[in-house]
Amino acid sequence: MTPASNPDRDVRWAWGFVVLIVAGGILAQLVGYGIATLLGYTDSEQGSPPVGAALLIRIPALAIAAAPGTATLYFGVRAGQGRRFSGYLAAAIGALTIVYWVVVAVISVLNPA
Repeated sequence: MTPASNPDRDVRWAWGFVVLIVAGGILAQLVGYGIATLLGYTDSEQGSPPVGAALLIRIPALAIAAAPGTATLYFGVRAGQGRRFSGYLAAAIGALTIVYWVVVAVISVLNPA
């Protein structure tokens, strides 16, 4: 990755995406519930969906939830390379967000109850 041409702009983008992490999580849950409803898994009485359906539900939701964290990581590292070291803190928050959502998705597929 090449150093940023405008580290001030990159640090603003990184912290802006940190703010959007919560919105991404909420949107991902809504998308996941919507896909589950379209597939017919609306009641807990029906049991949990099979692994194929669970992946079909959770992969798009994971992509939506991890997108702000990925952008935060990208812009935070660029800002840090441009000597705006607060960008590394934003990048760490983005990386932790990505790890969190991946772990949640894997656990929900492996242990659906």
